[in-house]
Amino acid sequence: MKNRNRFKTAQQGFSLIEVLVVMTILAVIFGMVVTNVGKSAEKAKHKEAQIMVKKIDQAVQMFNLDTGAYPDSLEDLINDTGAAMWDGPYIKEKELKDPWGEQYLYSTQSQHGQSFDVYSYASDKSPGGSKLASDVGNWQ
Repeated sequence: MKNRNRFKTAQQGFSLIEVLVVMTILAVIFGMVVTNVGKSAEKAKHKEAQIMVKKIDQAVQMFNLDTGAYPDSLEDLINDTGAAMWDGPYIKEKELKDPWGEQYLYSTQSQHGQSFDVYSYASDKSPGGSKLASDVGNWQ
């Protein structure tokens, strides 16, 4: 009988303090994971934009090789412009949007000493920016 009473007085669960401590630790870990995943996702979008700018640059170069002129706009890479020797489409329409949902930009008046510029303003959607919000262009 003495042993039975000892078991009844033993602790039967966690105290409120223990539960709160565990929940706090889990919240801190969850916060660190979410922060790191968010940074990784933005880094991946930036890298995707760099790859797509190179692909669009190559499509513009192919258009130039076929027609002897640069396109007036990126839409000319998709739609037959009536230019002699047009052999497109040179790129898919869905590939003309950057990872942030905006159209890639194209200029025949290069600001970087090239024949043309293809670029995206990245996540801040405005010229300039720093780090992962910096512009992505074919001059880089």
